Amino acid sequence: MNKKSKSLYKRVISLALAVCCFVCVFAFSSCSILEKDSALTINNTQISNDVFTYFLDLAMVEEGTDASYETLVNKASSLAGTYYKTNSLFHTYKLSLTTAEKAAVSEKVNAIWGVYGDYYTNIGVSKETLTKVYTADAYRDALLVHYYGEGGIEEIPLSRLYANFKSNYIIFQAITGYFTETDTAGNTIRLNKNDTETLVLQFQNMSAMVNAGEQTMEEAADYLNESGYPGSVQTVILHKDDNSSYPEGFFAKVQSIDSRYAAIIASNDYIFLVLKGEADVNSSYFNDKKTEIIKNLVGNTIDQTIEAAYEPDIEISHSTAKGYYTLILNEKSA
Repeated sequence: MNKKSKSLYKRVISLALAVCCFVCVFAFSSCSILEKDSALTINNTQISNDVFTYFLDLAMVEEGTDASYETLVNKASSLAGTYYKTNSLFHTYKLSLTTAEKAAVSEKVNAIWGVYGDYYTNIGVSKETLTKVYTADAYRDALLVHYYGEGGIEEIPLSRLYANFKSNYIIFQAITGYFTETDTAGNTIRLNKNDTETLVLQFQNMSAMVNAGEQTMEEAADYLNESGYPGSVQTVILHKDDNSSYPEGFFAKVQSIDSRYAAIIASNDYIFLVLKGEADVNSSYFNDKKTEIIKNLVGNTIDQTIEAAYEPDIEISHSTAKGYYTLILNEKSA
């Protein structure tokens, strides 16, 4: 970090300390006022008990219910402290989330609430609480971009981000064929030899027509459907470490294909018609992956920055905390 950046960083951190109380009132103002005293106070700001309870439950998940009360409460306090710091630093820099980022938080909360909503309700954690917690995760990513993205305090050059993108991601359109089918009893069986050969021939024909400019990938999928095989086009951006959706070695094979060229890749159970794409520095594919790339390059450095920003004064009301500790234990053993 150069002298100018360091000076800016110190000024911002000083401002963070000065406005910390105001920020936290903002961050936690949507919490309801509970009858019980707050189990946790940070920098003289009472943290709502539903937030504390969420982190106490998370501490039990990470440490195990057999861990001592002191271990769990200290862990919960540490997690809540990080949450507090993240909120504070985010608002100190006057950052904001995009509509897409807010939608992603909402989608995540809805998915978790759909599975664990009853459990959280029983321990006093609301859907609103989950939204606040997962919003803080989004704040962390925003801080990551603020520090290391374009114009950031420790900006990573665009050329380095793009080089990482080119090395670790591929973009392609794909039509998938299957060498298996499901019989009337619901069992997966292999196609017979004639059907297998016919399917391979169809994919060869589609490849030739796409490369000759006689068909688009969408038209090739329609051709496959008209032949009696289900087919559709998917546009995919794939990381080299993602082996969950495609056969082993698929990434390297696609990466070796020339851009705008359609090729066939076959495995034991699948056959793919792949049209490799490309993305420049202005493409949405690259821009959508920037945060992920920065994460991969800097690791947990942003977490260290957040933790080191300032040291909050944490106070625990054990008379209240023990009640929530017992409530969670009882619910887990029910």
